[in-house]
Amino acid sequence: MLDDHGVPTVSITQVPEITELTKPSLSCFVAHPFGLTLGNIDDKKTQRAVLLAVLEAAYSDAPAGSIVDLGFAWELDDLRERQLQNEAL
Repeated sequence: MLDDHGVPTVSITQVPEITELTKPSLSCFVAHPFGLTLGNIDDKKTQRAVLLAVLEAAYSDAPAGSIVDLGFAWELDDLRERQLQNEAL
């Protein structure tokens, strides 16, 4: 609705398969662990980079319903994979 009035909306997803079911206007995929969507604690450089990439995507020409992979990947450990397998305790 806001998009129809020139106000872009964007969300961040960590599980595109679920996001595809909800069909938001525009979503940005970030492959980080749950709870660390923008980056690791105190990693201001990555946090800022993710936010800027999301804002840039909001003003891109991506068609409604798109899920844009921002290219961020978690490389510190296997936390994301363990979370996705429901093994992160």
